[in-house]
Order: sequence, then C-alpha cells, then structure tokens
Amino acid sequence: MTKKDLFAGSFIGFLIALLFIALSKNFQEEINQLLTKLNLSLTPWFLYSLLVVLPVIILVGLKVVELVAKKIKFLWQFTKCVVVGVLNTFIDLGVLNFLLWISQANVKTGWIYAIFKTISFSCASFNSYIWNKWWTFEKGSQLKGKEFAKFYILTGIGFLINVGIATLLVKYVSVGFVAEKVWAGIIAPLIAVLCGFVWNFTAYKFLVFKK
Repeated sequence: MTKKDLFAGSFIGFLIALLFIALSKNFQEEINQLLTKLNLSLTPWFLYSLLVVLPVIILVGLKVVELVAKKIKFLWQFTKCVVVGVLNTFIDLGVLNFLLWISQANVKTGWIYAIFKTISFSCASFNSYIWNKWWTFEKGSQLKGKEFAKFYILTGIGFLINVGIATLLVKYVSVGFVAEKVWAGIIAPLIAVLCGFVWNFTAYKFLVFKK
C-alpha cells in the first residue's frame, strides 16, 4: 500500500469511529435495551477503543484486498469505494439524526423528513466526491467544474434512489418490533444507501472518473 492508502484508511477509520460514538449516544437507550436482552453491555472504554481499532481493521482489510487484487484488479477500487461509502453512510446518518434531534420533527410528516434527508445526503455526497476523486480513482485533488457537475448530475439519480426509498419506507412502512426512532434514523436510511450503492460505484467508475 502507498502512503496515501495508509493515511486514507486510518483517517477514514477514525472518522467512522467518531461518528459511530456520536450516534450511539443518541440511541443509547435503544442500544441498552437490545444489549440487555442479549446479556451484553456497551462500555465507554469499548466505544473509545474503536478510535484505534477501526483504523487498524480497515488497514488490515485493505492489505488483504491488495494481495487478492493482484489477480482481480477491479476489487481494489471497489473496496476503497466501499470504505468511502461506509464513511458517507455515517455522515448521512449523523447529519440526519442531528437535524431530527434539534427539530424534534414528526418523521411521519414526509416533506420534513425528505428535506432533512436531502441535506444529509448532500453532505455525504460532497464527502464522497472528495474521497473518491483523490483516493479511490486517484484523479487528483483539484476540483474541476465539468467533472464536478457530471458527478452531481449522476449523483442526483442516486439521490432519488436514496431519498425516495428512505422517505417511502418511513412514511408508509412500519415494523412493530422496531422503534420508530430507530426505523427512521437508522434502518430506513441504511436500506436506501444499499439500494443506491451499486449505481453510484458504476457511475463514478465508468462516467465521472473514467480513465
């Protein structure tokens, strides 16, 4: 791995851990209820250890993939895109839950949730552009107007997939054994992210950051 890979993997791992800790604080009651049923507990030392453990896990994973990617070259870029995608997801969830928390909005009011999801998705998308351009597809760090515009046009399709699915799930679907807060703040957005990931990677690789 290059110095860029080492820096990117460790820094992204640190950011993911930081955002995970913040989200766990917001969902502390729900997490504790779940862990109690499993006879487990989430201690502060475990949470803060993730600031070191996650970067190490990501770097080890990247090293393993690097070895495998010598035979399957596509896998290297795909893995880096997944790592960036995980960070994007936590940024998306972090901003969304922060907006829900400060507003105390009724998530069943579809247009309010859609606005908040749009803001969180936009923050995650900008992060995605920076990391994927500089690290995943190695196209430098300079912002280019045409490339940036193409990225956001294609990401707009991912936006429709992401925001549309998340909003529909929150507004029309309810799962009895899952708290509404968890459904709206975690599960529905994650389902939406998974649905849009394949499109995003394909668009970035073959249309935005193509060789």
